[in-house]
Amino acid sequence: MRIGTRHLFSLAAAAACGVLLTTGAGPASADEGPSPENGGGFLTVTQPKDEAAVAKLAEEKAEQVHLRTPANKLCTGAWTHPVSTVTFQRATGGTLAWGFKLSNTARANLGPTVTVTMPYAYVNGKAINPPYGPHTAISTYNFHGSMNKYQFTGGGGGAIATGNKVTFYWFLKGSKPNTAADRYITCQVPKPGSA
Repeated sequence: MRIGTRHLFSLAAAAACGVLLTTGAGPASADEGPSPENGGGFLTVTQPKDEAAVAKLAEEKAEQVHLRTPANKLCTGAWTHPVSTVTFQRATGGTLAWGFKLSNTARANLGPTVTVTMPYAYVNGKAINPPYGPHTAISTYNFHGSMNKYQFTGGGGGAIATGNKVTFYWFLKGSKPNTAADRYITCQVPKPGSA
């Protein structure tokens, strides 16, 4: 898998503040707990890392989350977690949409302004060009996005289909010094018209 400049741009903030992406919450595994498909955490501040090292750690974590987590729950309704609540809906035309609201705890930890990006996303075991670029807004904002068609990193692509296994991996950079978090969800795309 290659790391594009878009990915490095979104992770540069992590490198600049010395955030080690693998310490907030480990990759999903069968014995991690009751809900490995719905995770994330507040990330530990460490000594500054170079951009390539930070990007590689994030890439490895996101890939492990997707590969080790079964898509046994549908991408519908609200998925709550201490970092954020993600609400999924699939339109009758096929588009999978989501809203991303930070929790009170996340707002307190990260500060009044947050930059949310999705440096990694996967469909059926393959990395795709993420369907969500960096957005900076007040921490009470409902960060939202959608996906219908996608492109695999390295070429090719397709359209989201019922039964696809998807993983979205978000990275959050807070306005408080040296604050960050991550959030990931793996789920199965429901039939169109599902909320």
